[in-house]
Amino acid sequence: MTLLDQLRERRDTARQAAEQILTRAADEQRNLTPDELAEHRQQVTAEREAADEADRVRDEQIAELRATAARRTGPPAPRGPVLTREQNLEDWARTRGLIPDDQQLSFDRYLKGLATGNWDGAEHERALSEGTLTAGGHLVPTPLSARVIDLARNQARVFQAGAITVPMGAQTLKLARLTGEGAPAWKAENAPITDADMTFDSVTFTARTLVRLVKLSVELFEDADPSSEDVIARAFASQLALELDRVALRGTGTAPEPRGVLNTSGVTITTHGANGANITNYDWLLDAAGVVLANNFDPTAHIVAPRTVTSLAKLKEATTNAYMTPPPSLLPRLPTKQVPINLTVGTSTDTSEIYTAQWDQLMVGIRTQFNLQFLR
Repeated sequence: MTLLDQLRERRDTARQAAEQILTRAADEQRNLTPDELAEHRQQVTAEREAADEADRVRDEQIAELRATAARRTGPPAPRGPVLTREQNLEDWARTRGLIPDDQQLSFDRYLKGLATGNWDGAEHERALSEGTLTAGGHLVPTPLSARVIDLARNQARVFQAGAITVPMGAQTLKLARLTGEGAPAWKAENAPITDADMTFDSVTFTARTLVRLVKLSVELFEDADPSSEDVIARAFASQLALELDRVALRGTGTAPEPRGVLNTSGVTITTHGANGANITNYDWLLDAAGVVLANNFDPTAHIVAPRTVTSLAKLKEATTNAYMTPPPSLLPRLPTKQVPINLTVGTSTDTSEIYTAQWDQLMVGIRTQFNLQFLR
């Protein structure tokens, strides 16, 4: 029990003791005795002192939380409509007043309260739960869902590579896209200037529904060690991160599945032989980066299967049998099991893929809230 909880308990105990003295005298239809009057005054004083001390401790904690937030290092709080790799959804929500600065919230405490009805130590989470039950389940408020989404973004390879997050407050969202910039031209003296207007269109983000059934017993919630904070949130986030990687790379685009890089028109796809081929050097990765550069983009990372990372690490010189030194210009290799290693190419059934891109050109729209439905 924290100091603030102890002070509040002391305050409540003194208040109840004072009320019991008055109630006893009222039930017996008499005035307070001198001893009862003295004890009542003592309890009232104790209640006031405990309440004043609790207020002081609470104010100190709030001041420290605000000071910690002010001391936080990193990129500035996001104020635009999208989030870069370094920015997080929680800060984005705070700048819009969706999360009070003095609230330290827990997704796991929220789940425990919903599942068991026990909200001890979760007053803020209980307040957020009021009015969130809908026909589709419990709508997890932004202050709590942002935590889970940020954990997922931290684990997903596409976001580590630099993909942009687009927070969505509605089912659909449109963002402007520059499709043409014109070209500069040299001008002779007194000659007219040729128009070269920029052209724009819009990109429409449409939210899709991702579901996951997780079986947890009520006893597990009741017996959970408080030190295991965020265990469930991190488990949710890990599963979400894996699926985000899969659809961001290989999503079909056929509803309800989003469209991924592989199935997007205009993407360059390079094959290596009618039946695929084994990795024997770093040329494929260097060539892939070169293709991106040739299209006037700046590649930032390769996203590959774990087997590919291992194969590259085991490359050896033909004469000395020493391990090959990767070229200095080689981009980071980010492994994920969501890149398959069992694709069929010609007669081969164990081929894989390498994704190379300027990854901040990939945008992923994410709703800032999600639903929880408890099955009994």
